[in-house]
Amino acid sequence: MKRRKVKETLGILLALTFAVSTLAGCGSGKEAGSSAAGSSSAASSVASSASSSPEDQSQTSSSASSASKETGSAEVELPEMATPDEWVSRFEGISPTAYTDFSATDEQVEKIKDAGLKVGLVMHTGGESFSEAVISGVTKAAEELNIEIVAQTDAQWDAAQQSTNLESVLAKDPDIVILCQIDVDAMTDQLQEAAANGTKLVFFDNINAHLEEDDYVSLVTTDTYAAGVECAKDMASELGGSGRIAMFTWSAPNLGNRARSQGFRDYIEANFPDIEIVTEEFYDDASDCAALADAVFAKYPDLDGAFGQWDIPLEGVISSAQGNDISNDFVGTCVDLGYNVARIMAEDGMCKGIGAQQPYKDGYYSLYAGALGAIGEEVPKMILIDPVNVTKENLEESWPVIYDQPLPDDIQSLLG
Repeated sequence: MKRRKVKETLGILLALTFAVSTLAGCGSGKEAGSSAAGSSSAASSVASSASSSPEDQSQTSSSASSASKETGSAEVELPEMATPDEWVSRFEGISPTAYTDFSATDEQVEKIKDAGLKVGLVMHTGGESFSEAVISGVTKAAEELNIEIVAQTDAQWDAAQQSTNLESVLAKDPDIVILCQIDVDAMTDQLQEAAANGTKLVFFDNINAHLEEDDYVSLVTTDTYAAGVECAKDMASELGGSGRIAMFTWSAPNLGNRARSQGFRDYIEANFPDIEIVTEEFYDDASDCAALADAVFAKYPDLDGAFGQWDIPLEGVISSAQGNDISNDFVGTCVDLGYNVARIMAEDGMCKGIGAQQPYKDGYYSLYAGALGAIGEEVPKMILIDPVNVTKENLEESWPVIYDQPLPDDIQSLLG
């Protein structure tokens, strides 16, 4: 299908025939014996409403995202795809535990409350939906566990700054440090020294690639390969199983990020031979994506869709598409439900589907894991959270599950 405003007669006929229908990122120390990877091929369901605690938001697999979706008169079958172990486990021999199998006993909670613990946050960035949700999750858990947040830093995606921030946080002598590592090859000596001095390290989303098991308490993360798969399902459904698309991927070596693009690519290539990935563009900075997309549209003016590794890259692609006179039926999908892409989705814009992480839960369970480690309890080395498949149809109910708060009023008003 053509995606330009000016279409040839054949393009119009095809569009009429295949018109897209509205689319229907606590803890006991025991590790669950089964890996969550095998069950994370389907996104979390958002059938039940959110409540104040993530423990009350345990979701079952979403059958709606896995069977089929109708695209005009065509029905697109969307088979499941399990996450391969190599795209979820960061270290050999570490099997993930589903967050729904991770809980603290009343006795453990009381012991944590009496311990007078302190936590420091070494954030990769701040001021965006994902980061703010992580902080909100940590804050909620801190209130429940009587833990003081003594520091919160923002590295603005600068690995050198994150190293400096880590030193400043450690100077405040926290019992727990929670961080998302920007460069997985950096800060190894700092982190190992902190662990040797008794600081309990908990990572969310991305972890240092060179640590030993005794160096950290846990990694709390979404199954990002599965999030990429969910984006691919939405892409295939919207395109009716055929079209030409591009991918926009961060050049960093972080497995958690690379898994998103790999899941997207694997699903398309395994199930939809008539969807051609014409290019995969790599960026060092998400703000470069608009310029990258300009070049892609110049080379492929009839491109049907694009995948962004998270919401901000997709925003750049959409901005470029609008500037290049691309029709609104262009299909954009991404990982992460940010405020801006949610607005675009609500107003029937170019963001058609999202494989969303659950960052509130990332923060919430990270602090529970760190607190349990601080009182000497055994904690799973990896806690895995399922992604949520978000479309316009379930945006209102998905937002509270992901962020533990209602959909913003201005976005709600766009839904009617």
